[in-house]
Amino acid sequence: MSSAKPDRNRIEQAKRDGHLTVPLMISVQPGRDEEVERALVVLGATVESRDPRIGYLRAEMPVDRVEDAYLITGVSKVDLDEPLNNRLPEP
Repeated sequence: MSSAKPDRNRIEQAKRDGHLTVPLMISVQPGRDEEVERALVVLGATVESRDPRIGYLRAEMPVDRVEDAYLITGVSKVDLDEPLNNRLPEP
């Protein structure tokens, strides 16, 4: 089972700001990076980098599919990566 759910507030903010994708840092169980990468691509993500030595992938994920990333077998943790956007936060 995956860890904590995505930060829905930040995902909703990304949608309101008009972002089609968000950057994710994904921790992967040992030896499963290729399997996870393929599953992410099927969901429409663009894997920008991966490091199997430390078990992580960085991917640009369609904002509407972020929660699906948590369901991929082999994923141990998903974090929204910074920066999400280049504007100042609204009060």
